[in-house]
Amino acid sequence: MKEIFVGIFENDQDNPLNYLDQERDKINDLFLNHIDTFNAPLLKDAGIKGFMGNLEKLTNEMTIFHFSGHHNDKAQTLKLSDDIFRNQGLIKILNASPKLKMVFINGCSTGEIVDALHNVPIVIGTKTPVYDSFAQQFSVRLYNLLLANKENLTNSDFIKSIYHQTIGFFEGYFEDPDDTERGVMSLEELTKKTNNYIIKINKDTAANFDQRVTYNSNPGNYPLKSKFKELVNEIKENEKLTEDLYKYYPYFLCIHLEILSEFNDINNSVYQELSKERYWVIRSLFKEFLNFLKFSAYSIIWSISKEHGNEFTIKLSNQLKEILRENLEIAWESHVQDKISEDLAFIYSNIPDDYITKNELWIDLKHCVLEHRNIFKEISDFFSAHENNDIDVHDYMRTELYLHEFIRKFKFLRSLGIESIYDVFYNQFRYNEQRSYVINRSYYPVSNRPIALDEQKSVVYNINDNEPGFDIDIHSVYLCTVANDNGALKRELNLSPFYLDVNSTSVAKDKIKLYYLDRYSEATEKLIYKEVVNAKVYRQNNGVQKDLGEEIEVPLEESMIWALYKDGKENIIQIEEKKKIRDHFGYIKNLIASS
Repeated sequence: MKEIFVGIFENDQDNPLNYLDQERDKINDLFLNHIDTFNAPLLKDAGIKGFMGNLEKLTNEMTIFHFSGHHNDKAQTLKLSDDIFRNQGLIKILNASPKLKMVFINGCSTGEIVDALHNVPIVIGTKTPVYDSFAQQFSVRLYNLLLANKENLTNSDFIKSIYHQTIGFFEGYFEDPDDTERGVMSLEELTKKTNNYIIKINKDTAANFDQRVTYNSNPGNYPLKSKFKELVNEIKENEKLTEDLYKYYPYFLCIHLEILSEFNDINNSVYQELSKERYWVIRSLFKEFLNFLKFSAYSIIWSISKEHGNEFTIKLSNQLKEILRENLEIAWESHVQDKISEDLAFIYSNIPDDYITKNELWIDLKHCVLEHRNIFKEISDFFSAHENNDIDVHDYMRTELYLHEFIRKFKFLRSLGIESIYDVFYNQFRYNEQRSYVINRSYYPVSNRPIALDEQKSVVYNINDNEPGFDIDIHSVYLCTVANDNGALKRELNLSPFYLDVNSTSVAKDKIKLYYLDRYSEATEKLIYKEVVNAKVYRQNNGVQKDLGEEIEVPLEESMIWALYKDGKENIIQIEEKKKIRDHFGYIKNLIASS
């Protein structure tokens, strides 16, 4: 992978820099001797069109950007051969350049640009006006030293040492072509010239610093295992976790994290390197995460309306209802990736705070979506753009960075679990107005809960006759937290009918296997569910292929259900009968129907 050096050399014919052409020619000769490492397009007096056109073409690929020419610190502009370009625009472009490792603005008093480039790993500029001849010799010397040690261009500390070496050469010996003789003031003048230059290393502020400086040029050296292990161990230590990190996540997230974390499983080695297989697991993880956020919003709206009735439902705007209807009917695949973050933010922002302040998890979910809408958009756009394109190692590295952000930013997910009810027995004995239910359920995860909870497959659930919000249905799926130190579960959301536990109708009742609602077809009156899986792989002679899980179609029309049942699809009728899908979905459908 070649480094891309973008060099812009712009002179002003009314106020020419006498040594600028010489600087450009010498730097061009240097890079021509290193074409094996660098692609180095150098522009000379290309004007505003050339300047903008070159940046438009190479902004997302360049690793080093260099500008030499006049800079007006009062007007905050670069002077091009035919026009000006404002600092503010250049700063935004360079701060947003994803592979950029180094910027050198070689003009007078460019310190404000240097300060503003907080998202560029290495920045070189000037504090005061600089001499034309010295500026030329300084940049040529700097690049000469860098290219002589090009194997160390991935080390920011080494690049900083090269900068200081460059100054050292001038402090040891410098011949100014404008000097007629060297006098007692020459040392002082030289010190001023070398002190004009500044270097800034943005290790704390530049995003993806290590990737851009160290691994972009040689992505095969990216230490995936060690970096991921370091992150996992850091979190376990900080949060005093005793089990594998993935076990602290709800089912639809942990199954992806598990396969990404099994470092010592030889059969799982394909997922422990920068590979297409690992890329698809991470992509699948984010899809399930966004699905979870979407269905949690529906469930919150459903729960509030159950308790507050018309008082709440009249506050649902027609625009909100339209977006909710649309997101039931359209699967979140690549063709709608651009709408995911926008729709999520709109839905959550329209859930009034008055109804969620007493529920900490609901507040966390709303905060998660609204606070991180930009990263959701970035990730969704990234996966959408790479859906049908070739994926290179740099893209694999980007997904790894997204994975790290996910684990760091969304800590609240590690306190959640999935509870699946597969049998509910009413206890005929009553005490005053209290009834008792024996609930058989499966639960995931259990590792960060007391051991007794893992062994306890049934619980007695007591409830008063007049208690509001009692919605335990046989074969329901709940999102839970631990309410106290004794490990008592607190049901936060009934996720039915958006998630089904298909094992709850089989002999494997105590082992959760979730399906999520992918889409609703109004034309056929069917709900289409997909299996919550990571990118399972199986090997054939033609290479590795992916099985993304089966679909289940659940008709909402009763005669169609019985027709499937007669065709041998017993699981359909069991799910439909026991999970009351029509009642659950019908309520949501009526809730968001047009006014």
